[in-house]
Amino acid sequence: DHLGQPEHDVIVGDMEWTLLEVIVGAVTITATCVFSGLCKRRRRRSCASAYTRRDFIAYEDLVDQNIRADHLTFNAHLHHRFKGQRFLPVCGENSCFIAFDYSTCRDIMNDHVSFSSNPFPDNRLVALNTMAKADHSRVLRFVHSHYTSQQLEELENRIKGIIEECTDDLEGDNTDVMVWAKRIHMTSTLLRLGLERDPRRNWADVDEKIALNDAMVALVAPLGGIGMKYEELPWGQSLRVAFGVVCSVPAMLELLWQVGFRCIWDIIRPDVTLLWLPQAPRMGLWWRPELLPLVPRYFLWLHQLLSGRSPDGPLPGIQQGLEKGQLKMAEVLTLLVQLMVNMTSANALGSLVFRLANERDAAACLSAEPERFAAAFVQEVLRLDTPLQRNPRRGVQVG
Repeated sequence: DHLGQPEHDVIVGDMEWTLLEVIVGAVTITATCVFSGLCKRRRRRSCASAYTRRDFIAYEDLVDQNIRADHLTFNAHLHHRFKGQRFLPVCGENSCFIAFDYSTCRDIMNDHVSFSSNPFPDNRLVALNTMAKADHSRVLRFVHSHYTSQQLEELENRIKGIIEECTDDLEGDNTDVMVWAKRIHMTSTLLRLGLERDPRRNWADVDEKIALNDAMVALVAPLGGIGMKYEELPWGQSLRVAFGVVCSVPAMLELLWQVGFRCIWDIIRPDVTLLWLPQAPRMGLWWRPELLPLVPRYFLWLHQLLSGRSPDGPLPGIQQGLEKGQLKMAEVLTLLVQLMVNMTSANALGSLVFRLANERDAAACLSAEPERFAAAFVQEVLRLDTPLQRNPRRGVQVG
């Protein structure tokens, strides 16, 4: 996952290559597992083919799970039916457009004057890669040096050990592919922060952190993208949300004691997430209110990481930034959230195993000569099954 943001021209490119090397190792180790029948999923064919008969993109197309499951067919349709068009308006979604060709997407992501990665017009604090350019650069410098290729190469053997341990569990039929992928990501992330996994707890501690992380992703997704509309909520959902808020009060009070009211307000913004909902972007918490009590627990854990005084990794520098007033607590917690988010990493690893299970010729070549074919296989999977299918941008200037 990127620490930098393309629109600010601050991409941590070395991290991409290091992640690629980690994935290559995972693919190489996992190849034999696939032939043991550990991953037997099959891609569903989309039954929602109505979009092929239309000359426009509809809101319903973008939230249809069957279409999302067959994204290659949908993407091919876009390139064939709308060839040469840079922006496609989305029917049923006000002021929303799709850009799908490479050059247009590249121009948008590099134009931080006309487009913002922050989905909210008030530029509230969301993540490191949605901060204003000056804030992004200021916060990034506290962690950037710890995620260079050279720094991560020093952890290579230990990360390989993590992959082997996770894969042993997968081969022994003790877990599934996505749990395997998330364990690799989370354990490696904590290792980079200077935190070793306690082997006496097996995977219980890591799985708990993964569950918290997944809950945060579910509550905010598809932040800035296209999600179900609030008017489509089931009857009585407001009561379920209220119940979720009530259940979160005890942990929220503890978090208030630890970080203060201002920090909580800057991160959670209950005024616009619960009370006065903007038309866009829409957040997943209204569909998953049972996860709300996990929000303060998650931030309490992140705050505990800061007080752990780990001697290695970026945490000591972050702590010094807090003490000197160079960083705000809300910025630090948001930064740690982004370091923990496993969506793209786990999706990439899951896609690699899925392709191994379905592309038998490619899997046979990879199993026979992993050093020769692994890198090319990874690159092709990332091209076909991009871990981040949609990358939203908000227009801030016309011209």
